[in-house]
Amino acid sequence: MLWRVLMQMWLGVVLVLSMAYWAVGGLLFVIGGAVLVPLLPVENSRALGQWLLSVAFRIFLGFLRMCGVYECEYVGFEALNDVKGGLIIAPNHPALWDAVFILSKVHGLRCILKASLMHNPFLRGGSKLAGFIPNKPAHKMLQQSIEALRQGDRLLFFPEGTRTRKQEDCINTLQGGLGIIATQSCAPVWPVFIETNSDYLCKGWPLWHLPDKKIRMRITLGEPIASPPDESAAEFTKRLREVYVAALGGGEKR
Repeated sequence: MLWRVLMQMWLGVVLVLSMAYWAVGGLLFVIGGAVLVPLLPVENSRALGQWLLSVAFRIFLGFLRMCGVYECEYVGFEALNDVKGGLIIAPNHPALWDAVFILSKVHGLRCILKASLMHNPFLRGGSKLAGFIPNKPAHKMLQQSIEALRQGDRLLFFPEGTRTRKQEDCINTLQGGLGIIATQSCAPVWPVFIETNSDYLCKGWPLWHLPDKKIRMRITLGEPIASPPDESAAEFTKRLREVYVAALGGGEKR
């Protein structure tokens, strides 16, 4: 009992330090974005912003790992090392911090981000500098995403559109946007399967509610899925969901 109390106190300290890290980091990204975006060519500012975010996320996750908050095993991501051209990284979405793990591991990603988060003080500067794309209005998001892929950019897209709901078996019904983007751009979709033993930061989990045990995660990169010319967006979306169900549906939490 005493150990549990001490652990919760320690996690509380870690949470405060984490918030301080992102408060300072968010301010620096806002300042950096305001200075660098007007001065640098778009491609250079995006590349710099993506690199800085990746470094910031790696430092943050390294701190949490050192503090004993989580363990994470990445599987199969070396397959991306020699891949060129536009592609879509598409993870399932069990928890709020999933993007942090992906962006820290895969370099050069432009994230399709919830429009409201583009105005979050912790995320606004970094997301603007890195060239993230707001998910609303939908038609503009689709257009920007397709154009980015045709230019050879890499996108991070959560096809569920929100965190996985507890009442779902293993993954929400996929939103139609990814199917439209994949079929119109002909870019391959690389599914990512995130498995965890914890409900920490899942749908409905308050930010101030600390985890009740050490979080263990496994993040696996699947095989790329391409859309043939005669496949509709709905057919592609259905086929993609079957891939997630096959990978996630039968397994127990780690």
